[in-house]
Amino acid sequence: MYLRRQFLNQIGQTSHTPQMFHPVHAEGCWMRDEHGQDYIDLSSGFSVSNLAHRHPNVLKAISEQMALYLHTTVYGEHLQSPQLQLAQILRSVLPESLDCFYFLNTGSETIDAVFKIARLHKPGCRIAACRQAYHGSTLAAESLRSDKGHSAAFRPLVPGILQLGFNEENELDQLVEDIGVIILEVVQAEAGVIKANPEWLYQLREKCKQMNILLCFDEIQTGIGRTGSLYAFQQYGIIPDLLLTGKALGSGLPISAVVGSSVHIGLLASKPGLSYLSTFGGNPLSAAAAAATLRTLMDQNLSSRAIVIEEFFTSELKKYSRIASIRSAGALISIDMSTTVKSLELLALAFQSKLLMESFLFAPQCVRIAPPLIISDSELELVIERLVVCLKKL
Repeated sequence: MYLRRQFLNQIGQTSHTPQMFHPVHAEGCWMRDEHGQDYIDLSSGFSVSNLAHRHPNVLKAISEQMALYLHTTVYGEHLQSPQLQLAQILRSVLPESLDCFYFLNTGSETIDAVFKIARLHKPGCRIAACRQAYHGSTLAAESLRSDKGHSAAFRPLVPGILQLGFNEENELDQLVEDIGVIILEVVQAEAGVIKANPEWLYQLREKCKQMNILLCFDEIQTGIGRTGSLYAFQQYGIIPDLLLTGKALGSGLPISAVVGSSVHIGLLASKPGLSYLSTFGGNPLSAAAAAATLRTLMDQNLSSRAIVIEEFFTSELKKYSRIASIRSAGALISIDMSTTVKSLELLALAFQSKLLMESFLFAPQCVRIAPPLIISDSELELVIERLVVCLKKL
């Protein structure tokens, strides 16, 4: 009880309703609480633990790097092998035009960096984004948010923001020459897993070319195998000018990156120089963990495992009329319960059944299933067994 009071009184809270789960150990797809009870992790820490918890390959890479050095100086000054190895791996699996990497720590930081790249690319430009997207919590990222009831508290926001409807072809004409970049998710995760329409995305790509607008895909949450390919955009055959990656990249350690051509990424060094600084960007431990994560993901073909997980859950859950609909992008699955009340009831029942699940920021009526990609068939069966019991109680 003391620890709970300490948590609420001494640790800054993000809301008045924290989950209050107290993990003491995590291994694979399981988390143990202070009472010794084991829970199955079905959110992967909001798509961070794609390789589950404490993967041995990642732990080995961290341990080896710890024996060498933890930090030498600010990002971009010293030649650090972990960053170079990570960049080499990413170059080998991405389109040729995405060959330069600006390493940071969080997803929100990458949004701030893109704002600066856009303004250096096209001075004084406006920034475009899509409604119902989530890009982070810094003031720049908050300025992209379409939920004005939330962002109103932080006004004045960054000016010069244009918001378009996701998949709305008739709004693409608003992308005119004074727009420097459009930032969007290929799969809108927090909206309840909404995929981009291929034709709309193709038209958007062409419009950006016509107007010299940078096309930026935010794949912080959908990357690293989560949707069935390393990045969701690779399923569309459309190449962005900028790519944002993070979350699962570090398997639990903080690392993110803005990916683009050397021309676009190089703007941060040349106009006026030192345009975006980070003390811990591309931290050696995080970079080593990220390199091990990518090697493991590719060696074990875990992107294809995401499709197996998707097919398993969608085929099993479609049998139950209590579920209004199911939307999925690989192992990122949204169970629409029609109302927020029903989704909260399901989440509470799931927690009682030792299943750790979450909802979505902009779709509270939906329940999120996003397990680690290494979850076994027997663990999947156990999840369904418990989840079905929960559904029948609604």
